[in-house]
Amino acid sequence: MKYSDMHYERIDVSKKRKFCDNWLINFKNAKNSNDQINLLKEAEDLNREYQTYESISSLNFSKNINDVNAIKEKEYYDSISSDMQEIFNSIDREINNSPFKKELQEKWGSTFLKSIEVDLKTFDPKIKNLLDEEIKLCNQYTQLTASAKIKFNDANYNLAGLGPFHSNSDRNIRKSSYEARFKWFEENSDHFDTIYDQLVKLRHKIAIELGYKNFIELGYNRMGRTDYGPKEVSNFRKQIVKYVVPLVKELEKKKKEILGLDKLYFYDGINFKNGDPTPKGTPEELVKIAQEMYHELSKETGEFFDIMVKEDLMDLVNRDGKRPGGFCTSFPKYDRPYIFSNFNGTDHDITVLTHEAGHAFQNYSSRKQPLLKYLWPTMESAEIHSMSMEFFTWPWMNGFFKEDTERFKYKHIVGSLSFLPYGACVDHFQHWVYENPRATPKERKDKWSLLESTYLPGRDYDNLEYPKSGGIWQGQLHIYQMPFYYIDYTLAQTCAFQFWSKSQTNQDNTWKDYIRLCEAGGSLPFTKLVELAKLNLPFKDGCLEEVVENIKEWLKDIDVKNL
Repeated sequence: MKYSDMHYERIDVSKKRKFCDNWLINFKNAKNSNDQINLLKEAEDLNREYQTYESISSLNFSKNINDVNAIKEKEYYDSISSDMQEIFNSIDREINNSPFKKELQEKWGSTFLKSIEVDLKTFDPKIKNLLDEEIKLCNQYTQLTASAKIKFNDANYNLAGLGPFHSNSDRNIRKSSYEARFKWFEENSDHFDTIYDQLVKLRHKIAIELGYKNFIELGYNRMGRTDYGPKEVSNFRKQIVKYVVPLVKELEKKKKEILGLDKLYFYDGINFKNGDPTPKGTPEELVKIAQEMYHELSKETGEFFDIMVKEDLMDLVNRDGKRPGGFCTSFPKYDRPYIFSNFNGTDHDITVLTHEAGHAFQNYSSRKQPLLKYLWPTMESAEIHSMSMEFFTWPWMNGFFKEDTERFKYKHIVGSLSFLPYGACVDHFQHWVYENPRATPKERKDKWSLLESTYLPGRDYDNLEYPKSGGIWQGQLHIYQMPFYYIDYTLAQTCAFQFWSKSQTNQDNTWKDYIRLCEAGGSLPFTKLVELAKLNLPFKDGCLEEVVENIKEWLKDIDVKNL
């Protein structure tokens, strides 16, 4: 079955309410755990169906935000989101109150019940209208960024289409392309400010309605974090400042030598004087190379990627009207994932493809998990699979980059390491924002600039006024649409670096650890999944220090002048 053959329909909420009412009665009156287990399977089927159709509607909208029918279907599923959340919330409440919880835990493990306990803290029927408002505001951000038409060199580009100019070997082109980008953001600055200001105040109101002090604890609960909190995250951010920021500073000095520049500016994002490595081939050729790569990597990945190709489960190339960025979604009714990205001719095309393939492979690998809640882990765990897949595919990068392969690897390591301070900066910023929900847009931008001085002290925007004023974060989708979903990348990157280091000496055993992690899906919380994969927990003192030392050791053997 190809993606276009998948059945799609609008869920009838009234019918689902009737189902739920009958289900609740039967569940309450169940005489034993077996009866409740069978009823839970019925509720699972309902949830699989809903999540599949909702995912299809959202994906089709992302494919073309101007498609009238896609807009209508997306709006419909947005309109019933809080109603369906109410239905599933009532089911979860009964499960949480079950006299047979011990038996349910023996059947499926404790993660299932713990996740329900956390989910119950994130919803109440009284906030339904507020949740509807939140979805509408998030959609406004998507529509605004996807509709960008930026004039540059007598042509119009969307945000992804402008990307290749940002990494051009000509410094004037890099700078002027960023000037065009930030001019568009500045022209829409009031709109960005308004959307975010409304989102922050709305989320604070939702938190207060649910009995929280502010949105932070609610935000963590929404992310399903059951085994760590802001204290552990704060300590991890401090380790990034202590161990990673100094190495990034050293690498920036080396970069000046490589580029032959006296001073680095933000628009000097390239790593080599004649430009960064680019993939060699058309999108179709790159997919074929990836297919061969995944066959050679393992039997499991070969089978998986054949399905992705044959069933049209990827939309990879940038085009007008397509939502920016990349993501992986899934259709649990069909046991299938889907990869979405925006190829634009840069090396990012390959890292995004392997990254999203990591997500998709994990979802495919865990398709036999008994519960829908176990198909995906929480996001800091999910990002381990994606970021690690970027490194596991290193032995095959020659197929994509040919003579530029070693340059790609150097850029990949340096870029991944340099990302950690940025990711920590985003997370620290979000904590401050929701601790200070009444802050003005100007105060938020000032705070961002202040945090940059700690986490990104080498950044210099030259005379690019928009980012100099602290507005660059407004291009980060996660800050608007998925609050507190960003430290996940830094935690996962720390784990991925460990997989990378271990694979240098024992690829086979390390791959087995990775497969075991993928198959576990979301059956365990983050800390237990890290343990299952035989990795050190990023929060643990010394973990990040060791990771940085391993990277330093690898960098010693790299002669950048001959790359």
